[in-house]
Amino acid sequence: MAPLRSILGRAATRLTPPGLRFRLHDAPALQALAGRKPVDPNDVSPEAQERSRSRWRSARPEVGLTWGVQLSGHPFIDKLAEHAELTDATRLLEIGPGYGRLLSAYLEQGRPFASYTGLDLSEHNVRHLSERFPDPRISFLQGEAGSATIPPFDVAMSSLTFKHFYPTFEAALKNSASSLGDGGRVIFDLLEGKRTYFEHDDATYVHCYEPPDVEEIVARAGLRVLAFDHVEHGPNRTRLLVVAGR
Repeated sequence: MAPLRSILGRAATRLTPPGLRFRLHDAPALQALAGRKPVDPNDVSPEAQERSRSRWRSARPEVGLTWGVQLSGHPFIDKLAEHAELTDATRLLEIGPGYGRLLSAYLEQGRPFASYTGLDLSEHNVRHLSERFPDPRISFLQGEAGSATIPPFDVAMSSLTFKHFYPTFEAALKNSASSLGDGGRVIFDLLEGKRTYFEHDDATYVHCYEPPDVEEIVARAGLRVLAFDHVEHGPNRTRLLVVAGR
Protein backbone atom coordinates (compact mmCIF):
# COMPACT_ATOMS: atom_id res chain seq x y z
CA MET A 1 0.00 0.00 0.00
CA ALA A 2 2.84 2.41 0.77
CA PRO A 3 4.29 2.35 -2.77
CA LEU A 4 0.79 2.97 -4.19
CA ARG A 5 0.32 5.96 -1.92
CA SER A 6 3.68 7.30 -3.06
CA ILE A 7 2.79 6.87 -6.73
CA LEU A 8 -0.57 8.60 -6.27
CA GLY A 9 1.07 11.46 -4.41
CA ARG A 10 3.61 12.03 -7.18
CA ALA A 11 0.92 11.83 -9.85
CA ALA A 12 -1.15 14.46 -8.07
CA THR A 13 1.69 16.95 -8.06
CA ARG A 14 2.63 16.31 -11.71
CA LEU A 15 -0.89 17.34 -12.73
CA THR A 16 -0.69 20.51 -10.66
CA PRO A 17 0.17 23.90 -12.23
CA PRO A 18 3.76 24.87 -11.31
CA GLY A 19 2.64 27.95 -9.37
CA LEU A 20 0.71 25.78 -6.90
CA ARG A 21 3.13 22.90 -6.69
CA PHE A 22 5.21 23.99 -3.70
CA ARG A 23 2.10 24.83 -1.66
CA LEU A 24 0.53 21.46 -2.44
CA HIS A 25 3.78 19.67 -1.63
CA ASP A 26 3.50 21.09 1.88
CA ALA A 27 -0.17 20.15 2.31
CA PRO A 28 -0.60 17.59 5.15
CA ALA A 29 -3.23 15.63 3.21
CA LEU A 30 -0.88 15.14 0.25
CA GLN A 31 1.96 14.13 2.55
CA ALA A 32 -0.27 11.51 4.15
CA LEU A 33 -1.31 10.26 0.71
CA ALA A 34 2.35 9.79 -0.20
CA GLY A 35 2.93 7.77 2.96
CA ARG A 36 5.32 10.33 4.45
CA LYS A 37 5.89 10.67 8.19
CA PRO A 38 6.42 14.29 9.33
CA VAL A 39 9.48 15.03 11.46
CA ASP A 40 10.23 18.02 13.69
CA PRO A 41 13.82 18.98 12.72
CA ASN A 42 14.22 20.76 16.06
CA ASP A 43 13.55 17.55 17.98
CA VAL A 44 16.81 15.76 17.23
CA SER A 45 16.72 12.03 17.84
CA PRO A 46 19.88 9.86 17.78
CA GLU A 47 17.72 6.93 16.69
CA ALA A 48 16.27 8.89 13.78
CA GLN A 49 19.74 10.10 12.83
CA GLU A 50 21.02 6.54 12.66
CA ARG A 51 18.01 5.50 10.57
CA SER A 52 18.66 8.32 8.13
CA ARG A 53 22.30 7.26 7.74
CA SER A 54 21.54 3.55 7.36
CA ARG A 55 19.69 4.19 4.10
CA TRP A 56 22.81 5.65 2.48
CA ARG A 57 25.43 3.59 4.29
CA SER A 58 24.09 0.48 2.57
CA ALA A 59 23.45 2.21 -0.78
CA ARG A 60 24.85 0.73 -3.96
CA PRO A 61 25.93 2.57 -7.14
CA GLU A 62 22.63 2.02 -8.95
CA VAL A 63 19.84 4.16 -10.42
CA GLY A 64 17.82 3.61 -7.26
CA LEU A 65 19.81 6.58 -5.94
CA THR A 66 18.06 8.84 -8.48
CA TRP A 67 14.40 7.75 -8.63
CA GLY A 68 15.22 4.62 -10.63
CA VAL A 69 16.37 6.68 -13.62
CA GLN A 70 19.90 7.06 -15.00
CA LEU A 71 20.23 10.78 -14.38
CA SER A 72 22.62 13.06 -16.25
CA GLY A 73 24.99 15.26 -14.28
CA HIS A 74 25.39 17.79 -17.10
CA PRO A 75 22.74 20.31 -15.91
CA PHE A 76 24.46 20.57 -12.52
CA ILE A 77 27.96 20.87 -14.00
CA ASP A 78 26.73 23.58 -16.35
CA LYS A 79 25.55 25.55 -13.32
CA LEU A 80 28.78 24.80 -11.45
CA ALA A 81 30.76 26.36 -14.29
CA GLU A 82 28.55 29.47 -14.15
CA HIS A 83 29.14 30.07 -10.46
CA ALA A 84 32.71 28.87 -9.84
CA GLU A 85 36.07 29.49 -11.45
CA LEU A 86 37.39 26.17 -12.72
CA THR A 87 41.07 26.02 -13.68
CA ASP A 88 43.92 23.53 -13.96
CA ALA A 89 44.70 24.33 -10.31
CA THR A 90 41.19 23.70 -8.96
CA ARG A 91 40.90 21.15 -6.17
CA LEU A 92 37.43 19.61 -6.34
CA LEU A 93 35.39 18.00 -3.58
CA GLU A 94 32.13 16.14 -4.11
CA ILE A 95 29.92 15.14 -1.20
CA GLY A 96 27.79 12.11 -2.06
CA PRO A 97 29.07 11.13 -5.54
CA GLY A 98 26.69 8.13 -5.67
CA TYR A 99 27.25 6.32 -8.97
CA GLY A 100 29.42 9.11 -10.39
CA ARG A 101 27.03 11.14 -12.53
CA LEU A 102 28.54 14.58 -11.70
CA LEU A 103 32.12 13.45 -12.14
CA SER A 104 31.25 11.71 -15.41
CA ALA A 105 29.66 14.89 -16.74
CA TYR A 106 32.60 17.00 -15.57
CA LEU A 107 35.06 14.78 -17.41
CA GLU A 108 32.88 14.52 -20.51
CA GLN A 109 32.74 18.32 -20.70
CA GLY A 110 36.52 18.51 -20.43
CA ARG A 111 36.45 20.85 -17.43
CA PRO A 112 39.91 21.49 -15.90
CA PHE A 113 40.95 20.43 -12.39
CA ALA A 114 44.05 19.52 -10.39
CA SER A 115 42.47 16.97 -8.06
CA TYR A 116 39.09 15.52 -7.17
CA THR A 117 37.99 13.91 -3.89
CA GLY A 118 34.64 12.16 -3.61
CA LEU A 119 33.29 11.55 -0.10
CA ASP A 120 30.52 8.98 0.25
CA LEU A 121 28.92 7.20 3.19
CA SER A 122 28.62 3.93 1.25
CA GLU A 123 31.65 1.68 0.97
CA HIS A 124 29.93 0.01 -2.00
CA ASN A 125 29.88 3.32 -3.87
CA VAL A 126 33.48 4.12 -2.95
CA ARG A 127 34.71 0.74 -4.15
CA HIS A 128 32.77 0.98 -7.43
CA LEU A 129 33.87 4.54 -8.15
CA SER A 130 37.53 3.85 -7.35
CA GLU A 131 37.49 1.11 -9.98
CA ARG A 132 35.51 3.15 -12.50
CA PHE A 133 37.73 6.25 -12.36
CA PRO A 134 41.41 5.18 -12.29
CA ASP A 135 42.69 8.70 -13.06
CA PRO A 136 45.51 9.42 -10.52
CA ARG A 137 44.03 12.87 -9.87
CA ILE A 138 40.81 11.27 -8.62
CA SER A 139 40.28 9.66 -5.21
CA PHE A 140 37.35 8.54 -3.06
CA LEU A 141 36.87 8.42 0.69
CA GLN A 142 34.30 6.58 2.77
CA GLY A 143 32.91 8.58 5.66
CA GLU A 144 30.29 10.93 7.05
CA ALA A 145 30.30 14.47 5.70
CA GLY A 146 29.79 15.94 9.16
CA SER A 147 32.86 14.37 10.72
CA ALA A 148 35.24 13.02 8.06
CA THR A 149 38.69 14.53 7.57
CA ILE A 150 38.36 16.49 4.33
CA PRO A 151 41.43 17.54 2.35
CA PRO A 152 41.82 21.18 1.25
CA PHE A 153 39.63 22.10 -1.72
CA ASP A 154 38.61 25.11 -3.80
CA VAL A 155 35.23 24.05 -5.18
CA ALA A 156 32.80 21.64 -3.56
CA MET A 157 29.73 20.25 -5.28
CA SER A 158 26.86 18.13 -4.04
CA SER A 159 23.64 17.20 -5.78
CA LEU A 160 20.54 15.50 -4.39
CA THR A 161 22.39 14.82 -1.14
CA PHE A 162 22.13 17.75 1.30
CA LYS A 163 18.34 17.29 1.58
CA HIS A 164 18.93 13.90 3.23
CA PHE A 165 21.17 15.08 6.08
CA TYR A 166 19.45 14.76 9.46
CA PRO A 167 18.36 17.05 10.98
CA THR A 168 19.89 19.63 8.58
CA PHE A 169 22.97 19.96 6.37
CA GLU A 170 24.66 22.30 8.88
CA ALA A 171 27.19 19.80 10.25
CA ALA A 172 28.27 18.69 6.78
CA LEU A 173 28.70 22.26 5.60
CA LYS A 174 30.54 23.38 8.71
CA ASN A 175 32.94 20.45 8.53
CA SER A 176 33.71 20.98 4.85
CA ALA A 177 34.01 24.77 5.27
CA SER A 178 37.04 24.25 7.50
CA SER A 179 38.93 22.91 4.44
CA LEU A 180 37.71 25.51 1.94
CA GLY A 181 40.43 27.52 0.25
CA ASP A 182 40.44 31.31 -0.12
CA GLY A 183 37.87 32.47 -2.63
CA GLY A 184 36.41 28.96 -2.83
CA ARG A 185 32.82 27.93 -3.43
CA VAL A 186 30.48 25.28 -2.06
CA ILE A 187 27.63 24.61 -4.49
CA PHE A 188 24.74 22.27 -3.68
CA ASP A 189 21.05 21.82 -4.43
CA LEU A 190 18.00 21.43 -2.21
CA LEU A 191 14.27 20.82 -2.35
CA GLU A 192 12.26 23.98 -1.71
CA GLY A 193 9.47 24.05 0.84
CA LYS A 194 8.86 23.65 4.56
CA ARG A 195 8.56 19.87 4.84
CA THR A 196 10.67 17.49 6.93
CA TYR A 197 9.72 13.83 6.82
CA PHE A 198 10.72 10.20 6.50
CA GLU A 199 9.51 8.46 3.35
CA HIS A 200 7.26 5.41 3.56
CA ASP A 201 10.35 3.19 4.03
CA ASP A 202 10.91 4.95 7.40
CA ALA A 203 14.60 5.33 6.51
CA THR A 204 14.82 7.93 3.73
CA TYR A 205 14.84 11.33 5.42
CA VAL A 206 14.00 14.44 3.39
CA HIS A 207 14.32 18.05 4.51
CA CYS A 208 13.01 20.85 2.30
CA TYR A 209 14.25 24.41 2.76
CA GLU A 210 13.25 27.97 2.01
CA PRO A 211 15.97 30.53 1.13
CA PRO A 212 15.88 32.42 4.48
CA ASP A 213 16.42 29.15 6.36
CA VAL A 214 19.31 28.28 4.05
CA GLU A 215 20.96 31.64 4.70
CA GLU A 216 20.77 31.11 8.48
CA ILE A 217 22.30 27.63 8.31
CA VAL A 218 25.06 28.73 5.94
CA ALA A 219 25.90 31.64 8.25
CA ARG A 220 26.15 29.32 11.28
CA ALA A 221 28.59 27.20 9.25
CA GLY A 222 30.83 30.26 8.88
CA LEU A 223 29.96 31.00 5.25
CA ARG A 224 27.48 33.20 3.40
CA VAL A 225 25.13 32.64 0.51
CA LEU A 226 26.60 34.29 -2.59
CA ALA A 227 23.76 33.36 -4.93
CA PHE A 228 20.56 31.37 -5.31
CA ASP A 229 19.75 29.74 -8.63
CA HIS A 230 17.87 26.69 -9.90
CA VAL A 231 19.02 23.51 -11.64
CA GLU A 232 16.68 21.30 -13.66
CA HIS A 233 17.68 17.65 -13.42
CA GLY A 234 14.73 16.55 -15.55
CA PRO A 235 10.96 17.03 -15.94
CA ASN A 236 9.51 18.11 -12.58
CA ARG A 237 12.98 17.76 -11.04
CA THR A 238 13.95 21.40 -10.53
CA ARG A 239 15.96 22.12 -7.41
CA LEU A 240 17.12 25.21 -5.54
CA LEU A 241 20.83 25.76 -6.20
CA VAL A 242 22.88 27.34 -3.41
CA VAL A 243 26.25 29.00 -3.96
CA ALA A 244 28.13 29.60 -0.71
CA GLY A 245 31.52 31.07 0.13
CA ARG A 246 33.30 33.30 2.61
